[in-house]
Amino acid sequence: MKARKFAGVAVLLVVLVAGILPAQAEEDNRAVHWVTYREALEKGAAEDLPVLVQFMASHSGVCRKMKRETYQDYKVIRYLNANFAATVVDVGDVPSLARKYKVEAAPALWFLDANGKRLTSITGEVGPEKLLRVAEYISEKIYEKMDYNTWLDKRSRR
Repeated sequence: MKARKFAGVAVLLVVLVAGILPAQAEEDNRAVHWVTYREALEKGAAEDLPVLVQFMASHSGVCRKMKRETYQDYKVIRYLNANFAATVVDVGDVPSLARKYKVEAAPALWFLDANGKRLTSITGEVGPEKLLRVAEYISEKIYEKMDYNTWLDKRSRR
């Protein structure tokens, strides 16, 4: 009798956990996991992840549009959360960091390797498709083998 009761509880626990884990994974991908600049550098180094630094300005309509559209795209959220340590920096709040990266206009995205070395940057509005392309190029370290335009050309011929 006790064995049957235990088996029933075990099955119930498996069913509950199976239902909770996908819900938790879904919840984790509702938004990009932005961390502070320092945390992003630490996470990148600790987990061997490239770093995305999103420079923005709270008064910028383009920045608000990217926040509303690009960073709400499910594919972007999932890709960045799985493959990057991401941080957002308001140029008005941390002007010294903006100067360090020579950010003259927002939005500006900087991609760094896991050690914090600057790889490339993009200034201006970036839609979900372009962000995903560049993110793939960076996270898969394709830049070590070929330049971006060559890779894009080869990719488009597939």
